[in-house]
Amino acid sequence: MERRTFITTSLLALPAILWASPLSQRQLSGAVVVRAGLSRFGQPTPFRGVNPNDLKLSSRDTAGKLSTFEYVGVQKTGPSYHAHPNQDEVFYVVSGEYIFQVGPDKQLLKAGDLIFLPRNAPHTWVQVSERGQLFYFLQPAGKMEEFFLKMTESGGKASPEEMQRINAEHGIVPYGPPISAEGPHTFSEYVQQGFVLRAGQRRSGESVIINGLSPNDLKVSGSDTGGELAIFEYSGHELGGPPLHVHPMQDEVFYLTEGRYLFQCGEEQFTLEAGDMIFLPRNVAHTWAQLTPKGKMLFFFQPAGKMEAFFSALGKMSGPPTSPEAGANLFADHDMQVVGPPLKY
Repeated sequence: MERRTFITTSLLALPAILWASPLSQRQLSGAVVVRAGLSRFGQPTPFRGVNPNDLKLSSRDTAGKLSTFEYVGVQKTGPSYHAHPNQDEVFYVVSGEYIFQVGPDKQLLKAGDLIFLPRNAPHTWVQVSERGQLFYFLQPAGKMEEFFLKMTESGGKASPEEMQRINAEHGIVPYGPPISAEGPHTFSEYVQQGFVLRAGQRRSGESVIINGLSPNDLKVSGSDTGGELAIFEYSGHELGGPPLHVHPMQDEVFYLTEGRYLFQCGEEQFTLEAGDMIFLPRNVAHTWAQLTPKGKMLFFFQPAGKMEAFFSALGKMSGPPTSPEAGANLFADHDMQVVGPPLKY
């Protein structure tokens, strides 16, 4: 069966000795897979006791650098107006419609839209559709996992005095009440703090199309996060994926929103579908292959490293590398090591 790889089929011709190259260090821990509708440690923390708000990536996975959550809204509700003095927050709308307020500015976000909320910026949001789903990031992780556990423990019955103490203990500064889904709302042309990217838009003006078929859009740049985080959205229109490779200095995480993918981390393989997430630790060989004609996923690197430059170079290629070694060198130039072929599927 003819198939295209994420980089180029010429990488398959790399010498066998390269596939067997030992890693300078091999991390003992393996992949972490969190399935759709489940939380990282099996502890539900529903928002207002009703709306699933599941921890997907823990501060314990990232040495406190990052945490992520999946929110499934079944109510037209949202949090109070607040700020995180020490954390940036990023929301990606998986489905439904939400109004976000940042300072005085309001924006209506729909499926595929993303908003970056910088630390110290007062903000809130409210769901305006009957159902909705968000995937969101806190960088660094801070104490939000503990905050949601505490709120679940309280059963939503904390007094104003208790809420003031809980907020202070978890690095949250309250500014006011929630906003109403009913409005009225006046929307601004743009937000003065942070930024909004609409579905299909990219953070930079540069378009990256993998193999001339599959857009790979930068959503949050390392320059937005002090080099700590880079987020991409991949819209796959071909089967297959990259060669087996290693990031010696970065963790990589994938959250699927469409299609089915096969992942390998070390010696283990996992099949993932929409709503599933996989954490691939640094210094462990890994790869993936798209199994369906179309697929879509958010994927992100912590720290950002040189991945923006890597995909930029990839998007500028007019054809395969001039030699198998040139393909491996493209990885090496961006702090990665190719250690095996793409997955068979």
